[in-house]
Amino acid sequence: MPLATRYLFRQLLLPALAITAGLAAVVWLTQSVRFLDLIVNRGLSALVFVQLTILLLPTFLTIIMPIALFCAVVTVYSRLISDRELVVLRAAGLGPWALIRPAMMLAGVFMLIGYLLSLYIVPTFTRDFRELQISIRSDVAAVLLQEGRFNSPVPGLTVFVRERLPSGELAGILVQDERNKAAPVTMMAAKGGLVATDTGQRIVLVEGNRQERSPDGRVSFLYFDRYTVDLALVAGDAAPSAPDRRERYLSQLLNPEAGISEKFRGELRSELHQRLAWPLYNLAFTLIALGPLLAGEFSRRSRWTRVALAATAMIAVQLAGIMLTSALVTSPLAAIPLYLSIFGAAAIALWLMLGRHPRRIPPQAPDAAAEEARA
Repeated sequence: MPLATRYLFRQLLLPALAITAGLAAVVWLTQSVRFLDLIVNRGLSALVFVQLTILLLPTFLTIIMPIALFCAVVTVYSRLISDRELVVLRAAGLGPWALIRPAMMLAGVFMLIGYLLSLYIVPTFTRDFRELQISIRSDVAAVLLQEGRFNSPVPGLTVFVRERLPSGELAGILVQDERNKAAPVTMMAAKGGLVATDTGQRIVLVEGNRQERSPDGRVSFLYFDRYTVDLALVAGDAAPSAPDRRERYLSQLLNPEAGISEKFRGELRSELHQRLAWPLYNLAFTLIALGPLLAGEFSRRSRWTRVALAATAMIAVQLAGIMLTSALVTSPLAAIPLYLSIFGAAAIALWLMLGRHPRRIPPQAPDAAAEEARA
C-alpha cells in the first residue's frame, strides 16, 4: 500500500470509529430510558438492563455507520484541504483515484460490517431480545410483584403481596382492579400463585372474596375458593406464532411461509430491501462527501459551501431511502428508485471528482516562461 494511501487511511479510521462510538452511545442512552422504570420501580437487575439495551444496538448501528463515515470523511478531507495537504499530494502526482482510494477502502470495510450486522447479527440479537423479554415476563413474581409493596404492573391495576413463600406461593394478596373505571373491583385472598398461559400471565387467587362496586354505588360480594385474574402485563404478551420480520434471516425473508397476509408479506419485502440496501449507503455517502470537496480546484473560501452541499445531498438521499423503503410495503416497484437513488447519487459524485478535476498543466521551459511574463 502506498505511503500516501496509508496516511489518509489512518487519518480516516480513528475519526470514523470515534463518531460511530459516540452516536452509538447517544442511541444507547436514549433507548435505555425505556427500561429505567424496570430497575427503579420493578426490581430488574442491572445486568438484565444492560443485556436488554445492548441487544438493541446492532439494529441502530446499521443506520449509524453510514452517517458516521460521512461525517468522518467530510471532517478529514475538509481539514486536509484547509491545511493544503491535498494540494501537496496532488502536486506530488496523486490523481483523483489515489486521493479517494483510502476513503473507499474504509467504506468497503464498513459496508461488509453492515451486511454482517443486517443479515445475521440483527435477526439473532432481535430473537434474543424477545426471548429475554418473555423470560422477564415469566418471572413476574421476582421482578414485578415484590412483597410488602403496592405494585402496579400496568396502569389501573394494583397488587399487594404480604409475603412470598419459599415454595413460590404468594400469601396475603390484595388486588385493586380499576381498569374498568365504571366498575372497580377489589379482591382479597389468603394465598395464590402466578401461572403462565398461552395468552399471558395470570394470578390465581385461593380462598378469598371479590368486591365490585356498581355505578349506582352498591357493592356486591363474591366469595370464592379459586379465582383467576388476568395481569395483562404488556400488549402482545403471548409469544407470536411466527417470527417477527426483524427476527428473520435472509432465506426466511426471500421465501416466507404460505398463508401469511398480503400486508405482512409486504413488510417482509420492505425488510428484505432495507437490509440489502442500507449497507450500500456506506459507499454512497462516502462518494457524496468526496464529490463536492474534491471537484475542481481546492479552495479554502468555498470549503464550507461544498460541505453544506454534501450534507444536503446526503440528507436527501437518506430521506428518499426511508420513504421508498416504507413504500415497498405496498409497491414492489419502489425497489427500483430505491437502488437508483443510491447508485445515481454515487455516480454523480464520481463524475464531479473524475470528470471535473483540474487539468494538469505541464511546466514551461525557463525561456518560454520569461517571454510569456514580458508579454
